Amino acid sequence: MRQLCFTIDLDRDVNDAVVGSSAAVSLDRGSGNTPRFSSSEKGTLVLLDLLDDLGIQATFFAEARTLQETQIGRSISKYEVAMHGYDHEDLTGSKSKVILAHGELRSIVERSVQVIRDEVGCSPTGFRSPYMDPNEELLDFLHEYGVTYDSSRYAYVSDVVKPYPSGNMMLTEVPALKGTSANGKTITSYLWPMHEGKRSAGDFIALCETVKEGVCMIATHTWHMVERRSGGPMSQEDVSANYDATRDVLSSLIDSGFEAVDARHAASIK
Repeated sequence: MRQLCFTIDLDRDVNDAVVGSSAAVSLDRGSGNTPRFSSSEKGTLVLLDLLDDLGIQATFFAEARTLQETQIGRSISKYEVAMHGYDHEDLTGSKSKVILAHGELRSIVERSVQVIRDEVGCSPTGFRSPYMDPNEELLDFLHEYGVTYDSSRYAYVSDVVKPYPSGNMMLTEVPALKGTSANGKTITSYLWPMHEGKRSAGDFIALCETVKEGVCMIATHTWHMVERRSGGPMSQEDVSANYDATRDVLSSLIDSGFEAVDARHAASIK
């Protein structure tokens, strides 16, 4: 059985880490790096149209503050909503050089859980670390908050890719994919290079087609549907082309035999 898991990081526009602050900012477009949320909100609506068009399930890994700053919580409530930090924090300090104490890590989780409950109406059972950079101490206590799976790591693509134990054996890890493309360069199953015009839909289709059994996880960001890191907000023509390319990746895999499921379901695969 081959299952396709489409995951969406719902976070602030063009998130960026800065030294001295665990919380992320937005990339400075000339008016400062205060967090922005408008592209994320617009991109979420684009993705909701895509999910409705394809009739598939997906998982939103939601940064709690983005939920608070926008009006999209109830709009995504028909899909699984999992955690992605409160302020897109650098949980390990590898980028910000800020080391969070145990109590601070718990506070991030507790605030995130409460916001998701308030804005979406559910308790999250999944977690993805911002920057795909997991803090092992945090993973070890996540189960105390009802979290059953994590999706903060990459697995090298092979014929069989299945979830495995994580977080002091109390969680199940549902990994994203990493591999080598036809040009010999590393590729992951995050679609951002396609959104930036650096890769084609075919590159990601080929990566996932390597999986003959288990889970192929495709990931993207809400804001990346309408804004590029390298070029700023997209024209409507570029948004439409980006939509079509994303749809092509997902529909091609479904047509080839992948069953679309959310990450919660994927975590149950043995």
